[in-house]
Amino acid sequence: MAERYRLRLLAALVVVVSASSGCLALDPRVSLDTADSAVFESASTSGSWAAGQVATNVTFTSNATTSAGVTRLNVIADGQTFDTAVLDSGQSSATILLPTNGTATIVAANTVNGTTVETRNATITGESVV
Repeated sequence: MAERYRLRLLAALVVVVSASSGCLALDPRVSLDTADSAVFESASTSGSWAAGQVATNVTFTSNATTSAGVTRLNVIADGQTFDTAVLDSGQSSATILLPTNGTATIVAANTVNGTTVETRNATITGESVV
């Protein structure tokens, strides 16, 4: 009896989380093309599930926030800003939020001189539940 109650509670939780925050993905993974990148070294996730968004740790090249001048990351999904991270000089990594719906564009910007330093596409995969 207790097992049936736990299964119903878990199912209700999945429905509530999915309805309130978008698609639920199990084992989300992020693929970021870093070949020949002046800004990005790697991207990884650590969660086993995500509801509507997945926290992603992005590691920068050694000069991304110094001589390359990156001061902000903008995550663009479906033509709108999904997340923004402000960076300090010398910062080597940051956590950004990516949507669980497939793709996003990460824009590395220099807000001091108003330029885009680099743009990369990220692909988010995982098993969609809802």
